[in-house]
Amino acid sequence: MLSATHAAFSTALYLGGAAMFEYPVEPVSWGLAILFSFMPDIDIPTSKVGRPLFFISAPLEKRFGHRTITHSLIGVSILAALASPLYFAKSLWFWAILGGYWSHIQIDMANIRGVDLFWPSPIRVVMPGKIKFRLEVGSKAEMIVMCVLLALCVGLYPMSSLGLRGGLHQLLKDFDIAYDEFVEVQGLNWHTLELKAVDNLTLEHIECNCPVLGAWQNGLIIDYRGKSRSVGKSQLNHNLYPVDAVLIEGEPLRVISQRVNMNGRSLRWLIENLQANHDYYLLGELFVDSGLQVNVNNIELYHPVIFSGSTVKLHYAKVDDLRDYLNMVAIRGEVVVQFWLKPGDEGVELRFSGGESVLTLGVLEGMF
Repeated sequence: MLSATHAAFSTALYLGGAAMFEYPVEPVSWGLAILFSFMPDIDIPTSKVGRPLFFISAPLEKRFGHRTITHSLIGVSILAALASPLYFAKSLWFWAILGGYWSHIQIDMANIRGVDLFWPSPIRVVMPGKIKFRLEVGSKAEMIVMCVLLALCVGLYPMSSLGLRGGLHQLLKDFDIAYDEFVEVQGLNWHTLELKAVDNLTLEHIECNCPVLGAWQNGLIIDYRGKSRSVGKSQLNHNLYPVDAVLIEGEPLRVISQRVNMNGRSLRWLIENLQANHDYYLLGELFVDSGLQVNVNNIELYHPVIFSGSTVKLHYAKVDDLRDYLNMVAIRGEVVVQFWLKPGDEGVELRFSGGESVLTLGVLEGMF
């Protein structure tokens, strides 16, 4: 095959692999895949790699001939052994080298002669089997194949950055895919849900790009207009029913958390003492002694604060969500305070009731 055909086929395999296995597309590994797609033809002194490496190619051609050892499993094994240090240092480069080399052998199987894949066995491997469907080097049929491969590369390039699942997600806008993707990577980056949904209570149709806070009951918790709401397919458990949903990855996320012992303390005490220069979320479970009567009809539906019996559960609650529960004193329990920071955000600064301030860049210490 022509060098351009080998380059196009190796690129198609490289981008297709990136879409399927979700490895990053980078210039070095891509270039290695193309470079080593020429390498099996080192057994010809007139080839692109044979000319600069004539001192290797000339003896190879004289001793073994074309499409024998360099186009065989033995040749692949020798290359793998030589490139093996890269497997431990930069595995993507190792697989790009092997993949590019193999792409040359694979497409040469479609040539009229085929390749001696099992050399030194004389068995030749051809694909397809009928000779009339195989390609002659430089023929019009090869030009057509090369053009098809180039068009395939153009289509695969955007898919390679999204991944196969991500591409299907963009196409189908399926909520289940968004949920699975978020569960796998939550806590690493900021995520936004591009959402079309129906409010299960009011039947209002909602469209938003809402920050995703967490997962709950096979659904996602989003910040919608300053309120934590749940999105999912259960009308019993979720506030919003998703029609279309696409998960969008954003900047790296740094979560700074602190556990606060609430034994003998009220939520009012927590809010009045906790003053900071960043917004925060509250999570946790408190056991209280309270005579407050609560409507438990919607106890399965998501709320940032759920009060049932003697238990107060906080799940991505904000200060405004605590209005009816501030005076409850915890017999036991703890609250986790979470600050979510973007790259470049200043450190978390806490101000205490006495006026003293503390600046911290890591996990909060000595808050109370």
